[in-house]
Amino acid sequence: MSQRLNRRVRLLSGAAFGAAALVAVSSAQAQTAAATTQADEQPAEVGEIVVTGIRRSIEASISAKANNTSIVEVISAEDIGKLPDVSIAESLARLPGVTMQRLDGRSQQISIRGLGPDFTTALLNGRELVTTGDNRGVEFDQFPSELLGSVVVYKTPDAALIGQGLAGTVDLRTVRPLAYGRQAIAVNYRHEWNDIGALNSGTTDSGDRYTLSYIDQFMDGTLGVALGYAHMSSPYQSERFNAWGYPTYSDGNLLTGGVKPYVMSSELERDGYMGVLEWRPNDRIHSTIDAFYSEFKNTQVLRGIEFPLAWGGSSGDCTVNVPSSFCRPAPSLRAGYTVEDGMIVAGTWDNIKGVVRNDLNKRDSNITALGWNTEFVANDDWTLALDVNYSKVERNDIILETNAGTGRNINGALDTLGFELTDDGVTRFTSQLDYADASLIRITSAQGWGSDVIAGGQVGYMNTPSIEDEIKAVRLTANRTLHQSPFKSIDFGFNYSERNKTFVNDQYYIGVPGGGDLFVPSEYLLAPTDLGYLGISQVLSYDALGVVNSGLLDLGSGLIARIAL
Repeated sequence: MSQRLNRRVRLLSGAAFGAAALVAVSSAQAQTAAATTQADEQPAEVGEIVVTGIRRSIEASISAKANNTSIVEVISAEDIGKLPDVSIAESLARLPGVTMQRLDGRSQQISIRGLGPDFTTALLNGRELVTTGDNRGVEFDQFPSELLGSVVVYKTPDAALIGQGLAGTVDLRTVRPLAYGRQAIAVNYRHEWNDIGALNSGTTDSGDRYTLSYIDQFMDGTLGVALGYAHMSSPYQSERFNAWGYPTYSDGNLLTGGVKPYVMSSELERDGYMGVLEWRPNDRIHSTIDAFYSEFKNTQVLRGIEFPLAWGGSSGDCTVNVPSSFCRPAPSLRAGYTVEDGMIVAGTWDNIKGVVRNDLNKRDSNITALGWNTEFVANDDWTLALDVNYSKVERNDIILETNAGTGRNINGALDTLGFELTDDGVTRFTSQLDYADASLIRITSAQGWGSDVIAGGQVGYMNTPSIEDEIKAVRLTANRTLHQSPFKSIDFGFNYSERNKTFVNDQYYIGVPGGGDLFVPSEYLLAPTDLGYLGISQVLSYDALGVVNSGLLDLGSGLIARIAL
């Protein structure tokens, strides 16, 4: 194979050399003819050559790197709305020394030269930007790439930067309409769908991504306007299998301690808005007002079932001569199971008390950034500038878990499960109970978990962290041109900023008012969720957040922690 490849390379190289020689001969003949003609004619006037497209983008990036006094990496859009990535995080990951950190398959945070995301800060048009993370880490998936004209990543310190990061500083820049220099209207549309389908009720398997941008100049090119809107709705689905672990059975073989499989349906929704008003009436005054707003929502619906197996344990008083109504016996593995390579891979479990899970993870966050910058050229030596900016972020999360089963703790029917470990590591089950039966499965503490906080056990858990981050800043700068000096100019100035960031986190154990169980009201019931990959045909599905917000479940008595920073 390698000999054939080498021969092909030599043939191609020979062909390329022959073509190059032919082109050289033709070029020489053309130049000779042109020289003869030009000797008898006046020189032709050459018009302006404008480089556009990807070549202009590369040229702009190289020029920005060459003219910057710091070590930087630069991304320049080919044209308005032409950065192809879903978010600017994807674009940043293409740069040398920059790697991205993924969350649920999407790029979110970045690391510069191996340092963690918390050591990187972000600017918007040179101004310090608020963050939606719990600390300084920037979640770049909040920023649509279509609304940004360029990005500069500073890898070294720079005295002119405010809010620098230890690893690096990322300056996100929107387009400047007067520098753009022409009218432009850009429209993009894309559609996506998941082949696996919508795995949970009330979710979708298709999404859209579209943008609209407009740039123009008025008043003889002294006033420029840039407006942009970007929308994205992106669903993604997954089937997950989690094992509690693999303890050693009494015969010395390993077996499954328990399982927690579920299907996840998620949807990202993001709406971004950008506006720039630029005014330059003469060579001395240059004023720019820019605004950016991003609204981001991420909703994850997770439904499945939890089976405590070898690590299930018993509950209640199961001593000798005690009625069975006072205890729930521990799961037991029937004799006749199958062992392969020291692992019990098939058999039957008795006394299984399953926990049906209906969980939700939800995030709503929005970023607002406003800025006004004015430059005034006083004379040939002095240039003064004033920059006023404001940015704010609000983020609210909901992390909700709810449990359901046949009855509270020792009450309710037990199941008999046949199981088989498949080649892909997933355990498939055959059950005797119908876990989609709303008259059998109710919201309850099937295993009695959390009984040390709520009598009889918790029926769920809720975590509601929220963040508010606000920055107000004013900056005054001056530039003095130096004559007859080894230095070209000197910059100095003053910056005042005020930043307040608060974090509040309430955590709850959820109970049923008065104890007992709660049958799910019909208005909150949804179509059952299919767990066919697990062997369980269907499980009960309901609007968990709707049930909590209805007041049918108790949060107040279950507050376990409140954190405020």
